Formats: sequence, structure tokens, C-alpha cells
Amino acid sequence: MITRLDLEEYGKFSRHALEFGPFTVVLGPNEAGKTTVFDALFDALCAGSRHESHPAWKNLAGRYGALRKAVLTWQGEPFSFTDEEFLELFAIRAGEASVHAVKGKSWKAVAEARLLNSGLNPAGLASALAGKAKTEKGGSVRAQIAELKKLIAERGPALDELRRQRDAIFSGEAETARLDAELKEKNAAAEARKAELRALNSKIEVLADACRMAAALEGIKALRTLAETEAALEALKNYGRSELPAYRALVSTQAERDRAAASAEAALGERRASGAAARAAAGQLAERDPGLRRQVEKAAELSAKLSAFSSAPQKVVLTVLKPMRYGVWGCAAALALFVALSAGNLPGYIAALAIAAAGAWVGLKLSVKQTLAGHTPEETKAFLDVLAAEWALVSETPLPAAAEEVYAALAQPAADHAALTEAYNDKAAEIADAEAALAVLAQSAEEAKRAAAEAAQTAGNWLKDRGCAAEEEYQAKVTEHEKLAARAADLRERVKIFMNRHSCSTPEALKDRLYTEREALDRKGVDHAQSDEPELERLKQRAAGLGKAAHALEAEAAPIDGRLGNARARAEAKLEGLPARINQLETDTAGAGTKITELELQLQAYTLAAEVFNRLAEKSTVAFELLAKEVAATLGAVLPGAEARFDSFDAAEARLKDAGGKLRRIKHLSSGLQDLFMLAARLLMARKARQDAEGKTGPGLLVLDEPFYTLDPERERAALKLLSAFQAETGWQIILFTKDEKLAKAALAYALQVKIVELK
Repeated sequence: MITRLDLEEYGKFSRHALEFGPFTVVLGPNEAGKTTVFDALFDALCAGSRHESHPAWKNLAGRYGALRKAVLTWQGEPFSFTDEEFLELFAIRAGEASVHAVKGKSWKAVAEARLLNSGLNPAGLASALAGKAKTEKGGSVRAQIAELKKLIAERGPALDELRRQRDAIFSGEAETARLDAELKEKNAAAEARKAELRALNSKIEVLADACRMAAALEGIKALRTLAETEAALEALKNYGRSELPAYRALVSTQAERDRAAASAEAALGERRASGAAARAAAGQLAERDPGLRRQVEKAAELSAKLSAFSSAPQKVVLTVLKPMRYGVWGCAAALALFVALSAGNLPGYIAALAIAAAGAWVGLKLSVKQTLAGHTPEETKAFLDVLAAEWALVSETPLPAAAEEVYAALAQPAADHAALTEAYNDKAAEIADAEAALAVLAQSAEEAKRAAAEAAQTAGNWLKDRGCAAEEEYQAKVTEHEKLAARAADLRERVKIFMNRHSCSTPEALKDRLYTEREALDRKGVDHAQSDEPELERLKQRAAGLGKAAHALEAEAAPIDGRLGNARARAEAKLEGLPARINQLETDTAGAGTKITELELQLQAYTLAAEVFNRLAEKSTVAFELLAKEVAATLGAVLPGAEARFDSFDAAEARLKDAGGKLRRIKHLSSGLQDLFMLAARLLMARKARQDAEGKTGPGLLVLDEPFYTLDPERERAALKLLSAFQAETGWQIILFTKDEKLAKAALAYALQVKIVELK
């Protein structure tokens, strides 16, 4: 079953597909393409018998062109028809009533339909032909043969006598014999060369035909490939000139804007980082402020205490400078020891004691310092220790041990707090500046991003407008267009060569010439696989050499033939016209023999033809009766009581019982009943055409083009019932073309698997 029909450049359809079912209704108004689909089905189903010179195929080529293409998709094993078989049996078109078989090949029971339809009487013809073969009346074939045989018998002895006389004269002519032998030798050699040349020319003809066929196929392929290439070029016409520089300029702009956006984003990030650092530093300063405030407050409190402590009344305070004391004592002891050791006597020892005593007294006097102070060192130390303990509560930095340094240490927190406040104010100002700059940078970054996005969209739209997703795809299409353009140019040059070779002014004329030549060579059974141009050229050169050799031998034989003619002329003078009489008798006798052979073949033909027509007469009666019964049985399913009769295979002479029970000729019935009757007959013939020797029906299909336009609703239902029963019995696919929208709904009423294909 056909499930799909693909139409590529077929009439109004271009790369169009139609889906089919078991019973398909192709529905559409006039000019919707129903005839085009019908022709495409015929083209694809009958491709095996395609001959562009036949009328049906000429019509298709004229209407749709030689490069039309229709492809069928099958469910199950595909099958095909010959063109005449399809049009006469399996395609039922509106108003057709032919019941002819296809050249006697499709339906054995009506194999002689063509002959019978011509109005001949086979039995009468058989009798007439047998009479012609047997009669011996004057002027008959047998009488002519007898006269010719008598003529040959009468002239035989005279011819033999004349030949004897001629041979006796020639036997005395030695020169004539020698020249005759030499001439025969030359002629035999020349004939051998000619025979070899004829054999070689036969090979050359076969090889030349194969080369012509290969060239025709190559030309057809070049035309088809050129059409396909030009179609592909047309599809890629927008890529004929590369516009990549414009696109790359857009990409460059996009890259620049992306870099600007990235730079703005980086600056924004840096500004945000510096702002965050400033806020963190300000936070740290703010965290230090409470501690410093406490230190300032504690320092003020301690400074007040220290001032109060320092303002107490002064008193003399003795202070022992122990380093000085010990230093003086050490010097005195060293000097006394030196004196004692130097003198080494009592005076020296006394002097040494005196030095030691004096040194002791001086050390005591010089090491005691009198100062005015409010407090003693011990009191001051105790007081400072108390201050240090209180200070340790607010600071980890200890107070100095000296009172003078304590004032400076207690003044430091106030200085630090002032510095902290100033630093905080500076950071706050810095943060404010950063926030303002950050807003400006954020706006700049957003604008840069927007500009980058717009540039990217512009570049993307450029590709999208050209049907591409990426630059590589666009470049690939440009490259493909360049390759196709180069290929098309090459193909055009090749087509021009073919046009010049075949003297054609247009590709269409070339296409017709090539198809005509291919069909002519197909009919001769030429195989293009045998094409071999170098071998053909070699054989032609060899043939030219053989021709020259034959001409040379003929040239050598010409003077010999002249001398022989002179010698025979001399002999002719002696023979006094004897050879001319011999030639005349030989010619007359040979002509009579040829005529006898032809007349004897004619007698055999009469006899064989009479036998054939006798068999036709015997078979036709049975075929008519069988057809009538089968048609009546088919019609009986929808017209109860139907009875049919055929006296010949002329549809107009078939008869059908009318409503009154009377057998009437089909041509005298209504057009609707005529079409219904012929539909039954056509269904029967189509089924028989696909039956094998065992009577099994093979796969097939029916194509009906507006078959019911003459039927009233009742007859239309009867016709649909016939088709339903036929499809149920055979399982064949049925494709029906109509512009009647009600027909598909009517078909559904008979449980047919209807698929509607609408054409606009």
C-alpha cells in the first residue's frame, strides 16, 4: 500500500508530501492540483515503462518538465504497472467505458479483445484463409507456383548447353584464366580486409553508441545537477557576498564596551573596597573612642589628684646619693692602699689611715643632698603607686615611675582622643566622598553594562537576520555559496560544451535532445557501461588503416580487371553474345525460384492464420459468456436481479436487463446505469489482470478520477457498495479524486477506512 507521495518540483507542488490510507479521498476544487497528483501517481507507478516519445509521457514532459520527480513510500512489498496497463485497467476516469485488455497481455480470457473490437469475424477469416491456401484456380498462389516450376524446367537444358559452349571458348584463353585468378586473389584479399573492416565497424558502432549513451547520461546528469545547484544557490543568495567585516566591527564594538563595562565594574569594586576599608577604620576609631574617653576622664581625675598632692607645703628632705658616696669611698680606699704599699713603713701606714678617714668623712658629707619637697620619696612613691593602680583600671599602658613623667603620661590620652576625633572626622569625610564617588561609578558601570548588552544584541540580531546562530555558521554558508557558485559555473561550462556539441541554443533544447537520444539508444539495448573513448579512438584508427589497405588492394585490382575485361571482350567477340543470353536465363531462373519461395511462405502463412482464427472463434464465445456471468454477479450485490450479456468486447454492444426485465443494450440505458455497469466490468477486469495461474489475486490498487459525476445519490451509494465489497475481497488500496465534499462522508457509511487529503 502506498503510504506517502513526495512531490519535488512537480507542477504547482514543490517539496510537498501527501499521506495515503487504504481508502483515500483526494478532495479539492478545480485547479487545486488533483490532476497533478493523478499524473504523479502514474509517473511513479509506471516509471519502468517510461518512454519520452510515447504520447502519455510526452504530455507529462510538456506539462511538468523532464526534471520532475515523484517518490512513493510503501507499506509492504511495492509493485508497478506498465503505462497502458495502468491507464486502461487500474485508472478509472470520468466517462470512460473501455473494456479492452492491454495488448492481450493482462487478462487471458480477453486476450483477443483488440482484434474482436475491430469488427472482424474470426471464424469467417479462418475459412477464407484456408480456402486461399487450398485453391488451384487461375491466379491463385498454387497456380502461380505451378507455372513458375514449369518455366524453370523448360529453361534448364538450354541454360546448361549455353554454359558448356561458354566454358569451351574460355578454356582456350590462358591469359584470361591467369588474369581471372590474379583478380580473384586481389579481390579475395580486399574482401578479407573489408570483412575485417565491417566486423571492426560493428564493434565501433557498439562502442560509439555506448559512448553516446554515456555522454547523454552525463549531459542529463549535468543538467539535473546544475538545476539542483542553482536551486541551492537561490536558497543561499543572501550569502553571495561576505559581510563579515561589518559583523566583526560590531563584535569589536561589543568587545570594547565589554572591556569598558569590566573596567567600570573593577573601578566600582575598588571604590567599594576603599569605602569598606574607610568604614572599617572609622568603626575601629569609634570602638576606641569610649576607652579613650574613660582614659581622658581618669587622666583628668588623676592629674587633679597629682596636682593636689604636689601643692602640699615644702620641707627639707635629705636625700642620700649612694653612687656618689660609694664612689668617694672607693677612691679614698684606693689612695690609702696605694700610699701604704708605696711607703711600706709606719708613717706611710699612718698617712694611709688618715687618707681613709678623710675619704670616709668627705663621702658622707658629699652624698647627702638637702632639698625642699612636699613629700618624701617614700610618700611620693606610695602616692604614685596608688595612681598607677587606678590608671591600670582604664589603660593597659603603665604610668611612669617619675612624677614629672606622670603629668606627661596623663596628658597623652587627651592628645590621643583629639587625634582620634580628628582621624574619625577625616574618615567620615572620606566615607562621604567615597559614597558620592561610588554612586557616580555605579551609574557609569550600569551604563557601560547596558551599552555592552546593546552591542551584544546588535551583533546577535545581525546574525539572526541572516538566519545564523554564530559567526562560524555564517562563514560556513558564505563558503558553501562560494563552492556552489564555482560548481555552478563549472556545470554551466560543461552544459555549454554539450550545447555546442549537439547544436542546441538553450538548455531546454539540449535536455530534449539528450532524452531523445537516450531513449533511442535504450531501444537499441545500448549499455553505457561499455563506454571507452580511448578504445573507440584506437579502433577508429585501426579501421582507417584497414580502409586504406582495402582501397590499395582495390586500386591494384582495377588495372587487372581492365585487362581481364579486354580479354573477355575479345572472347565475347568470338562468343557472339553467348554470355548475355546465359546471364538472362540465369536471372530469369533465379527470379522464378525466389518467387516460388515467397509464394510457398504465403501458403504457410494462410494455413497458420486460419488455425489462429479458428482458435479465436472457439475461445471468444466462452470468454463472452464468462465475462457476462461475472459482471452480472458483481452487479447483483447492488442491483438485485441484474443480468448481463456480451456478444463482443465493444462496450456499446453489451446488454443489461432493465427495470422491466428486458435485456437492452448499454448504449440505450441511462448514463448513470452505463457507468455503474462499466464500473463493475472494470473492477472485474482489474482483479483478473492481477490473478496468477492458480487464480490467486495479487496486490494492486485502483485510482478513480471523478467516476461518479453522472450518478444519482442511489447509484452513487451502489457504486460505493461495489468498491467496499471489492476492497474487502481483494484488500487493494483505492485512491479517489473528487471535488464533492459529500462523497467522503458517504464512503464512511460503508465502514471504509477513509482518509481525506484536502488540496487548496
